[in-house]
Amino acid sequence: MNSPRLILGSVALNLVLVGLLLFQTARQREAVLPGTRLIVRTNLVATTAPEPARAPVVQVPGSPPFQWSEIESTNILVVATNLLAIGCPPETALDLLEARLADELRARVRELLRPLNSRFWELAASNGRFENLITGTESGETVELWTRQHEELQKSLQQVLAAPAETEAPSPRNSRYGHLAAEKQTQMAELEIRQQQEIGKLQTTLPLLPASERAAKQKEVRDRHQTERAELLTSEELGEAELRSSPQAATVRELRGFTATPAELRSLALTLRNFDAANPAPPQPDPARAENKTDYEARRAAWEDRRRELLLAQLGEQRLAAFERGGDPRFHTLLKLVRRLEVPAATAGQWLALQNAAQAQAARTRQDAQLSPEARAAALAAIRVVTEQELRTAVGARGWSAYQRLAGDWLKQLGQ
Repeated sequence: MNSPRLILGSVALNLVLVGLLLFQTARQREAVLPGTRLIVRTNLVATTAPEPARAPVVQVPGSPPFQWSEIESTNILVVATNLLAIGCPPETALDLLEARLADELRARVRELLRPLNSRFWELAASNGRFENLITGTESGETVELWTRQHEELQKSLQQVLAAPAETEAPSPRNSRYGHLAAEKQTQMAELEIRQQQEIGKLQTTLPLLPASERAAKQKEVRDRHQTERAELLTSEELGEAELRSSPQAATVRELRGFTATPAELRSLALTLRNFDAANPAPPQPDPARAENKTDYEARRAAWEDRRRELLLAQLGEQRLAAFERGGDPRFHTLLKLVRRLEVPAATAGQWLALQNAAQAQAARTRQDAQLSPEARAAALAAIRVVTEQELRTAVGARGWSAYQRLAGDWLKQLGQ
């Protein structure tokens, strides 16, 4: 009996509680959502972008902050002067303002030529070059005028911002004066700087003189410079300095792969200088006269033979071959290549010997009057094929492409 009553009481109590909950919910809805308004609650959080950080204003105590407007001007030369006034290095100012000039010119030209962008096929037919479309037109003349003005302004800018020339400090280590005492080395270096400056000024004023006076003026300066050097040095010291600065000394200093002592190199330079002084090389012929060229080639060959005989007596056949090879620019290139390929230096001599033999054979073939043009062309082509095969084997697969790129141009001429 008690159980049914308890169940009914519990159900009734639950119904009362549900009713109270529904009533309370209705009251909250009226308070929060009056009328037809709706509030949607989400878990999204609204954020706003932070303001960008402002660069701090750096101000040197005791001086106002720098403003570009203080040095700006429509005249770029005024801007250059103002930049120098605030301590800007001339090189930096020149870089800045040259870039500005170039940008301004490009902008003006681009705006002027903007209408041409619609002429697509005409532009394509002119290989994309605007100048082909504006040559002889008013626009073309305008661009030329602007370009000239730009170049003149650039020159003026360079003059305003020209950095003072740095005079090289006299160095007692100048190899030409290394045989002198330290004090004389310094004196000679200082004298050389003064003489070079005088020669520079002479080159500027020389065109203003009558043609008949120019050679005499140059000789006057050369003689005076020689006298100034002679006053500082003894005859032996001066002779050694002149030998070291001679073209013959430069020749022996540029030798590669030629083994010699310093004394031997000096002796070779002296031998060559004495020979050249006593036997001047034949002057270049007039290119307009063929007979002069033939005569020149014969006299040049005779001169070179006499020079070679002199060196042969001093060096012997084997060392003379090394001397001649060491002065050959082709050999210099091959030496660089063998170092790059990490092969023995003697390999460069072998490659050069192959080249010399092939070129000599090709020269004989070209001069063979008994060959018809067809036979000569076939023979030259065969020489090239055989030579390339021999070189490819000698150089190796790894170095062949490098050889062709750096030292193989002569192969293209071999079969012609």
